[in-house]
Amino acid sequence: MDIIFREHSEIVYVYTAKESITDPTENIIEYTLNNPLPIKAIVSDIAPEKIQWSMPGVATDRAKSLIIKEKYKGLIKASYKIKYDGEYYEGWRLNGKLQFRKIGKNYLEVKIYAKKV
Repeated sequence: MDIIFREHSEIVYVYTAKESITDPTENIIEYTLNNPLPIKAIVSDIAPEKIQWSMPGVATDRAKSLIIKEKYKGLIKASYKIKYDGEYYEGWRLNGKLQFRKIGKNYLEVKIYAKKV
């Protein structure tokens, strides 16, 4: 897996955000994006027909699967947005938790999607 990762990985930018409450009576929260952190990942598309089965509750037509090193798990958990190929994505969360799947000994799979406007 290390050789495949070395040969086929691409740069993905992970954005974290700082949360600030602008109006405490209305519970309005504003997010300020921090500088992006580049990580390497193997990126593959998820077919539109498969999105509804692999990510229940997501209404989108653009989704990706990222294979990342396990050491980036905390960074991906804290991510607000993920930028790949000029587009912004969000991590798929179920009950507020980002979903991971372990692959091999040192790798994780994360599914991300672009929000439909």
